[in-house]
Amino acid sequence: MTSTDAFVPNEPAVYGQQTDGKRMFFALPLTEPPAENLQPYQQLCYFKDHFPGRGRVVPDANLHLTLAFLGQVTEAQQQQLLQATDQLTIPAFSVVFNFIRYWKRSRVIWMGAEQSPPALLQLAEQLGKIAEATGLPRDTRQYTPHITLKKNVRQRPVLENLSPDFHFHFQRFGLYISEADGPGVRYRLVNQWPLHHASQDSP
Repeated sequence: MTSTDAFVPNEPAVYGQQTDGKRMFFALPLTEPPAENLQPYQQLCYFKDHFPGRGRVVPDANLHLTLAFLGQVTEAQQQQLLQATDQLTIPAFSVVFNFIRYWKRSRVIWMGAEQSPPALLQLAEQLGKIAEATGLPRDTRQYTPHITLKKNVRQRPVLENLSPDFHFHFQRFGLYISEADGPGVRYRLVNQWPLHHASQDSP
């Protein structure tokens, strides 16, 4: 899905005073495995830092591919999430991010992929079901894999001349907490799970 009205899941952030629980989300890190993703990650950091126009560029350390935004999570719900996610077996996969879009409602510039591997969609779907079973709200709209690059962009920038081509290989995913960090936010890893190679699942 590449239209400008495509659904982009809520981004993890911290807005004012927190209620009970921790603001959490599932995501794929862009820096792992380092041997394969270091070069595209460094290129992406340079790429997003040189967008024209005003807005707040996402810090390098906060770049990620969102799988499921969970909202406020209690300690009991967190333990249920960890136990249920331990049971997942999803193969490793690669994604080529090759287009840039601006989402007017959330005022973000994001990068997407024309082709989403089935394993990625399966992972997002399974994590959404786990969240729902834990009593957390689940958005029923179609999942659109994306990496947010810039926020608080009030005017639509000229993006037609941008031709990204970033190939990331994903071998693990994690559960993160979004925490206030001065005027910004940081994402702290709570737990990480491996994505499996086909040979690991063969008899």
